[in-house]
Amino acid sequence: MTQEKINSFINRIDNLRPVQKPKFGKMNVNQVICHCADAFRMAIGEMRAEEYGKVEPSEILALARAGKSVPVPKGFDQVKGEGTQPGEFLEDVATLKNYLIKFSKLPDDFIYAEHPFFGYMEKQRWDSLMEYHLDHHLKQFGV
Repeated sequence: MTQEKINSFINRIDNLRPVQKPKFGKMNVNQVICHCADAFRMAIGEMRAEEYGKVEPSEILALARAGKSVPVPKGFDQVKGEGTQPGEFLEDVATLKNYLIKFSKLPDDFIYAEHPFFGYMEKQRWDSLMEYHLDHHLKQFGV
């Protein structure tokens, strides 16, 4: 992830407000912040999903390309009360930004955790996935 993309994401995250309503989806802004931080936690191995391999990667990619909602890994669905529970808004925002920066500074030879749907991936695929995921959820709140 380039420094320019990191800076852009940080600026967009800084434009989130606790009262914002989603343009789509069921998560509120606090849940999205924690959900996105959890995705970084998953990538670096700090959190694991409860199931692996239950959804075909081709199905997820087809849904994403069609602009439809994709399945959430079991254990990460904020709407169901899973994952890191939202706390104080500004602290959760700071946590998300810290994980974004931590993820972006991982060395090229870092061994990422297994993704529950896509399996083991190299840095470039994790970067692309995390950029797509974060961008998707920031757009959900118009930033």
